[in-house]
Amino acid sequence: MTEAELLDRIAKTLKQEIGPAVDSEYPKTQAFMAAVVLQKLSRQLALASGHRQANGDDLNLLIDDIAESVITKPVPEEVASAARQLAEARDDNALCGWLEALYANRAALGAVHFDALLGRTRTTMRANIDRQVEYAG
Repeated sequence: MTEAELLDRIAKTLKQEIGPAVDSEYPKTQAFMAAVVLQKLSRQLALASGHRQANGDDLNLLIDDIAESVITKPVPEEVASAARQLAEARDDNALCGWLEALYANRAALGAVHFDALLGRTRTTMRANIDRQVEYAG
């Protein structure tokens, strides 16, 4: 039995057996709310591995797209440096640095190139957010 399955079983026990057996309203409410929290945590644990993989895959594709874009159209050194740092670090801090460099060099990039780079980055970030809220539903 996985951790996620164990948490889900505990949540079901709280909701179906313990909560209904309690007479007092406050403890009954606590049992039901604990069940809700455990169900959410169970779902998050069950999805965690797949989400990590998908986030990594999306970030790799973003880095590839950025590298191609930086090669085909010259960018300010600060943007190129942030792209290199993102490719090396592959983490949220480097992604923030990339976004900061984009906004700091917005005028130098020009509206079309800036919008293309930012739009591509937002697509990856949006997919990450969608995965994060998947277990909350």
